[in-house]
Parts: sequence; C-alpha cells; structure tokens
Amino acid sequence: MELSGLIISLQELNIAKEEDIERFVMEDGLTELLDGLYRYNVQIINIDMFQADTPEKLKVILELHNLKEENCLMIAATDKTLGIIQNMNVASIGYLNPVCGKQELSQAEVLVEGFDEVDFFFLERIYQRQHGIPWTVIETDRCFLREMTLEDLDDLYRLYQDPEITQYMEGLYEDREKEEEYTKAYINNMYRFYGYGMWLVIEKGTGKIMGRAGLNNIDLHGEPALEMGYMIGKNYQNQGYATEVCDGILQYAAEATEFEMINCLIQKENVKSVHVVEKLDFTWKEEVEIQEKTMQRYTKTLQF
Repeated sequence: MELSGLIISLQELNIAKEEDIERFVMEDGLTELLDGLYRYNVQIINIDMFQADTPEKLKVILELHNLKEENCLMIAATDKTLGIIQNMNVASIGYLNPVCGKQELSQAEVLVEGFDEVDFFFLERIYQRQHGIPWTVIETDRCFLREMTLEDLDDLYRLYQDPEITQYMEGLYEDREKEEEYTKAYINNMYRFYGYGMWLVIEKGTGKIMGRAGLNNIDLHGEPALEMGYMIGKNYQNQGYATEVCDGILQYAAEATEFEMINCLIQKENVKSVHVVEKLDFTWKEEVEIQEKTMQRYTKTLQF
C-alpha cells in the first residue's frame, strides 16, 4: 500500500476573510505542498470541482482517476467533509482553519494548524499510521531502522536465542502470547504517542533483522530523560554496525526530540557497549541504580 491520492476541498482550505480583498487565499506552506506532490506521483482530487459531497460520488470520482480509496488521504477542515469518508478506507488529517468556525474533526488521525511543516513525508507517515504500516525512521549506509510489527516476532525470537544477546539486556517473554500483547501495547502507546522507541535494525542488502536500537524514556533522579539503547546480533558484531546505527539515532534524537542530552546506561562488564559510546564521544557521568542493577551512566549533548 502506498499514498497515491490526496482528497481536498480547496474552498475549505481558503483562509481569506470577509474583509480581505482577495476572495481566495491559501497558506504558502499549503501551496508548496500541493505544487510538490506531483514529484511523488500523488494525484490531487478537489471535491469542489466534482461536487463529490457523498461517499457514492467520491467513489465514482476516485474510480475515474484509477485511485483506490485505501491509497488516498483526505485533508478536511469541516466535520461535514470528513463525514463523506466515515465508512471508507481513507486516511485523514484535520485542518484547524479559523475561517471555518466551530470544528471538532474527531474523526481525523491528526490535526494541523498550518502547513509550514507539512510535506509529502508528513502525509505519508500519517497515511501509514492509519493503515498500520510501520514507519522507516532512519537510514544509514548499510541498514535502516523501522518500527516492529507482530509479524517480526518469529525473527526476533530467533535473534534472541543467542545467550550473548540477553547477557546484558532483557529477553523476550517465553510465553508467546504475552510477548504479542506487549508488542501490541508498545506499538500503540510508544510509537503512536512519542513517534520513537526501540526499532528494528534491518540490513539493506538482505532485508534481515540485525538487531534492535532506538530511544527510551527513563526517569533519572526524578526527572524525565532520554536513553539510547542498542543491540546488534552476534553475526554482525565487530563490523562497525553499532556505531553506524547509533550515529543515525543521535542525529534523529537531536532533530526530532526536545531533549538537550541523551544517556546510555551500561553495565561495567559490557565492554563492547562501553567501547561504542566512547567512540561516539559520550562521557562517563556516574553510577546509578536501575531496576536493582548498578549501571554506568554515559551522557552526550545533542547537537542541534
């Protein structure tokens, strides 16, 4: 599945007020968004042009444009327009247009107040979220990091069979049903709420899962803090993958979170992990007790 159609009502996106000389005005960010979508082969369907004010009419218009509803996303500024797709498999974004008056837009996956930071990739991620498609969040030279799914559990259980993997980190539940419940909750709560978490590390050439790495929220001395964690499978160790992946995570953390510092918590005996963070210019800070374990806390200032 991929995003190939954007459904809008241009009139609803109009920000012109009654006293404005121009009767139709669009935000600069919206103009740039619509002008640039052709590069990604996304068709724009203006329902005003076709008077597509019912699901039946919209379905006909989509068929005429060779578009399937599951490949479309709607940007709407009124509940009436959102209601057209209420029983359709169309992703949606609500636009809080002050000109439109009272808006609930509760059906929309996300609400936006403007379009300065909305581009194709923003639309694609909202589309993917509504259809349960895992996000690919980071790409490095040899691998990429993406969100996990229930379908990945077989591969993860095989990866965690190596006793070295669980020497310094928790393993998976022996009870498969418990692990599935935990994974579902993690996807719904961590990924959807924060936009980050522990991701899967995938080798580009083979598509195989190499490990897990990402970001966690932790409590340090009563204050919220950001932690980076990483695990690379035994067959991929000593090849620079951990450093490559963590470097990508640090860049992501600097750009996508509001934290100014990132932490790594490592057991003293885990010399391989200590070597990685030292190579990434982390600084030893202190010893801390985490879940009845003495951990070495390393920190690094995130570069913005």
